[in-house]
Amino acid sequence: MTEDKLGPFLGTWILDTEESDFEQGEPPKSATMKIEDNFGMARFSMNQVSQEGEVTNDEFEALPDGPEVKLGKSGLVDAMRLVFEGDHKLVSEARRGHLTIMKAERELSDNGATLTVTQTVHLVDVASFKNISVYRKAQ
Repeated sequence: MTEDKLGPFLGTWILDTEESDFEQGEPPKSATMKIEDNFGMARFSMNQVSQEGEVTNDEFEALPDGPEVKLGKSGLVDAMRLVFEGDHKLVSEARRGHLTIMKAERELSDNGATLTVTQTVHLVDVASFKNISVYRKAQ
């Protein structure tokens, strides 16, 4: 059942910088996100190019609707969880202790061609910031 729900999210997604809205940090000049099924695990590979041309690559994988995954010593967060909220939303939460530091809600459009990622970052004792990234499915 999880595989059927993950299916529409799979593929390569290209950031639509014009449609995206960043409260924190500068929006990238370009970005792609690839979501793959790795034997039931959802694997996310992100590639981003900053306005200055600096390239950042990031990758993680988690089991949708599975247990919380303990992370290595990244410093900022120590655990992550990936859950489905209905059929069109895949949400990851990164935590430090019992506090959610970062939440990414990936919501598919009804036609499956657009993936809107709303990333909320909670800075303890400071504020919360929301970055909304709109991705279009690569053909």
